[in-house]
Amino acid sequence: MRKNNRDKILKTARRLLLRYGYNGISIREIAKKANLTTGAIYFHFKNKREIYTTICNEAIDVLLTKFKEAIKKGKTVNQKLISIYDSYVEFYRTHPDYYNIIMEYKSDYSQKADKELLTKFKELADITAQTYELGIKEGVFRRIDPRLMSLFLASLTEGMIQYKKIGLFDLLNVEDREFRRFMADVVGKGIEVRG
Repeated sequence: MRKNNRDKILKTARRLLLRYGYNGISIREIAKKANLTTGAIYFHFKNKREIYTTICNEAIDVLLTKFKEAIKKGKTVNQKLISIYDSYVEFYRTHPDYYNIIMEYKSDYSQKADKELLTKFKELADITAQTYELGIKEGVFRRIDPRLMSLFLASLTEGMIQYKKIGLFDLLNVEDREFRRFMADVVGKGIEVRG
């Protein structure tokens, strides 16, 4: 079987996943829309889950590249940390299909994530954690668990993107720059009144 059949399968599956979701499509439908036989699909992939995981891996590879590029752009650790946040928002804007597929994958609680995919999610978290650790070493950030900070910032960013996606930021008249400054202030100073 030709490699372009594999690419055709993935391209078709991406389109169908976005429209109908993981549970709304079948191998038979992917084959039909790709003008292939189900045998051609099974030659390249053992099941629908493997197709889905492959597409998610592609998406995370794009995001990993953006994170790594962001780290290089920042001169200070503060700039590096903000650049990671900005690269995630930019990924959402420039690759909405990949972003939506990753979000659907994350929300599928019926199955554990593929180990390769979890390793890539960990790599994303590690980039942020390592940046935070650098800030601790430089005396810029206070000593708290970098892994937890990474999870906190990722959760905050994903939540913000979801609210942007549904239009809440527009309704509240909150701009990205304003929210980013607020986020940096809260993360930097906390919310407690200090006397």
